[in-house]
Amino acid sequence: MLAKNSILLRSDLFAGLDEATVRELAATAQVQTFAPDERIIAEGQPASYVFCVTSGFVRLSKAESAGREADVCVCEPGDTFGEYLLSGGGAYAYSACSADGAEVALFELANLRALADRYPVIHRNVMRIMTRHLLGAMDCIAGDRLHTAAQRVANYLVSRCPAAASQATFRLPYRKRILAGKLGLAPEALSRAFAALVPAGVEVKGKVVLVDSVDLLRKAC
Repeated sequence: MLAKNSILLRSDLFAGLDEATVRELAATAQVQTFAPDERIIAEGQPASYVFCVTSGFVRLSKAESAGREADVCVCEPGDTFGEYLLSGGGAYAYSACSADGAEVALFELANLRALADRYPVIHRNVMRIMTRHLLGAMDCIAGDRLHTAAQRVANYLVSRCPAAASQATFRLPYRKRILAGKLGLAPEALSRAFAALVPAGVEVKGKVVLVDSVDLLRKAC
């Protein structure tokens, strides 16, 4: 039952809602499972739903006129996308694809707008989500302009290390191609960045990352 789904209840979309409103909002949703790399929505497609990821990962991307696509975000469990449509607009501003397989809750846009008008806290939650997305986009722009590929990768790896650890071993949550898109890199640039971080004590074996010295890695950021 979606009203008891812990991922949805922890998402910003449901923040601050009382139990009755949670049940009413959850009752408007349907759940759909997508295979790896399956298209969820296409950029420019007429919009019908707002989405919340309940498991797996979803890639958001935008295309240029020649057809090339660039990833702009990787949504994780609890993340919402398409929320900006509550304030207007009738088409999706980006494409969305399942990364390594995903389960997504779909909220029909018309129903969500009607609920938000009855429960203004939903509008507040949507504004919070939009603000987070805006600030995230600004961080990405700053990262692109201020950091080399190796520095972007080093920053990401440090974020995966426990705060007090001197060494760390962890698995990447998704394929390297997905990570490259998340960091705004081509796959070959990600490989070069991993190689550049070997002197900083980083070793990558498949999806497993070994960090010999977290302090040394921080200096590479």
